[in-house]
Amino acid sequence: MRTHKQPYIQSLSILIIDDSTSERVLLRTLLRKSGHAVTEAATGLHALALLSDKSKMFDLIFLDVRMPGINGYETAHRIRDIEKEQSAVWCPIIFLSGHTDPEDIANGIAAGGDDYLAKPVNAIIVNSKITAMQRIANMRQQLLVANQKLETLAHTDELTRLPNRRHFLDILDSELARAQRHNTPLSIAYMDLDHFKQINDTHGHEAGDTVLLSVANVLSKNLRSEDSIGRIGGEEFCICLPGADATRSLEPCERYRSLIENLKIRTSVQTLTVTASFGLTSILPGSGSDDTGHLLARADEALYQAKQHGRNRIEVRDVHVITSRSGAHI
Repeated sequence: MRTHKQPYIQSLSILIIDDSTSERVLLRTLLRKSGHAVTEAATGLHALALLSDKSKMFDLIFLDVRMPGINGYETAHRIRDIEKEQSAVWCPIIFLSGHTDPEDIANGIAAGGDDYLAKPVNAIIVNSKITAMQRIANMRQQLLVANQKLETLAHTDELTRLPNRRHFLDILDSELARAQRHNTPLSIAYMDLDHFKQINDTHGHEAGDTVLLSVANVLSKNLRSEDSIGRIGGEEFCICLPGADATRSLEPCERYRSLIENLKIRTSVQTLTVTASFGLTSILPGSGSDDTGHLLARADEALYQAKQHGRNRIEVRDVHVITSRSGAHI
């Protein structure tokens, strides 16, 4: 079986927590000689303050057991609590102590430690433990990369790379809550490509995918900076337009409709054109009872009206009134 080499982390970011200046200097000199970045803390409280800063990230912690204030065991407990609170990745802890009785080692492991190192530190033993921790840091980095990829896949439409339905609805929930909190308008436009089934049936699904990708690209590149777009499913997309009521949203939606209409989409079969129908709706300041479901339902109703009235047009459905705006019909 073939295996792929993974990048190996040579240099670690290491935190030393020890009240003894001489012990810190000895360990710091040894670690920096091996090319590692070292941060020092003389007390558990100082270390906890460093670890509470999300901008700082360590690959390994050396932690003295006996310190004034809170000891190493209590510090380790609190470090693990910080990791849980921040959903942070576990960081290995090696306890430092002049006592290596079995009970001391057991207490250290129970407190959240991962290994034990006797004082005074031995350079050969330290380097061997560092090598082991480098392997762990490397595996942790691979896990982080894998989790980031999984998170991206969970929130992104595979074909268009736009937010998928679930992620877009989260965006819409957030924008709706903000609009209601600040008493500002918000609009959404439900968009459906006209006669898309005919493209798939006549030219094949590969051509259909090219059309979807081309439409997604032209819209995402030309959105207003404040707008968001997601692929809701199939040939349906949804655009969120914060800060604009339906009247002000007509202009950008007309621009988006026109961009799609004027696309020349090169497929493996031939150059295709496509049009889109839009259903537009909004909430107005003070309409605090509106929710995402009501918004989507009204936008879907407006989209149905656009289809019924000839396609390639924008239909507006507000709470009390329906108006329309036509594009160039096909």
